[in-house]
Amino acid sequence: MVITGLALQNFRLHKNFTLKFPSKTTVIVGDNAMGKTSIVEALALLSTGDSFKAGRVEEMVDFNTDLSRVKGVIVYDDHDNDNDEVEVILTRGEINGKKTQHRLFSVNGVKRRKKDAIGKFYTVVFRPEDMRLIEGSPSRRRSFLDTLLSMIHPDYEAAFKSYEQTLRRRNKLLLQVREREQPRTSLQYWNINLARYGEILQKYRKDFVASFTGVEFPVDFEIEYDPSVISDKRIEQYIDREIASGHTLVGPHKDDIIVFLTQKGRRLRLDTFGSRGQQRLGVLWIKFCELEYITATVNARGDIGKRTLLLLDDILSELDNDSKALALSVLKNYQSIITTTDKGVIEEIEKIAKDSTIIRL
Repeated sequence: MVITGLALQNFRLHKNFTLKFPSKTTVIVGDNAMGKTSIVEALALLSTGDSFKAGRVEEMVDFNTDLSRVKGVIVYDDHDNDNDEVEVILTRGEINGKKTQHRLFSVNGVKRRKKDAIGKFYTVVFRPEDMRLIEGSPSRRRSFLDTLLSMIHPDYEAAFKSYEQTLRRRNKLLLQVREREQPRTSLQYWNINLARYGEILQKYRKDFVASFTGVEFPVDFEIEYDPSVISDKRIEQYIDREIASGHTLVGPHKDDIIVFLTQKGRRLRLDTFGSRGQQRLGVLWIKFCELEYITATVNARGDIGKRTLLLLDDILSELDNDSKALALSVLKNYQSIITTTDKGVIEEIEKIAKDSTIIRL
């Protein structure tokens, strides 16, 4: 399976834009504010149905229009006669005065539900914002876990949505119980659901982190999953404090992951004691583990028709020479789209990826 073409209409700054990917590796070169990240965002959108950048769908729609279109051509087994044309239409919630969904999906011109249109390929995105994955907030790391696991496991995505809805409703009720507007017993149903969905999320997160041990990497990194364990017993243990504070104190929304570096026999917490270069290398290791996890999961399912698209969005300038060489070393294993402002990296990429195409915006 490969992505052979992309068409954008009124998507961010792209009015009418088409792009073909004739090679395994495509390098898109251009100055800042030329729409390189928008191309990466559109490809990820076709994979997951969601944006890694936009807080609201309408942010992706050109300001002067009601809708935008993102269309991609997916060819299976490298045969031109076996392909799908997947399209996502994005709206502001209204077209010609009529209310509509913010996202509409179709495959080969036939309207589909989101779950039936997306997931035909997987994406691993590496962009400058990911450099803060280790030193940033726990919420950034949780978002990384949720994005990946929702893409790979439909039941994780369903549990995550249900958990978020339960959490919002329960927090509202906690405030009402504190103010004696609702009885304490009104929490019982939501307590059960919080534990039910939370345990599913934490199981998948634990298994994902455990998979890191099998990934080969030239630097000795380790990762620990630091869960805020959810269970019926623990909810009961914290219920009085939660009512007093008016929000839920335990559960997956409090989880974190911690990366360690072993150096000269010492085990150092990377976010606290690692240098800037070591932290960036640690992020690269996490991305390697993400790729390996997707590959192992797909192989375990026997779903060999699905492939992973590697999207490197202007991150090469953020890496030192050794880290850059490591990042580029995986190109031979995946179809890759690389964006950069640095024309100097083209020669480096061409040395590693013989089957490559350079596109200048």
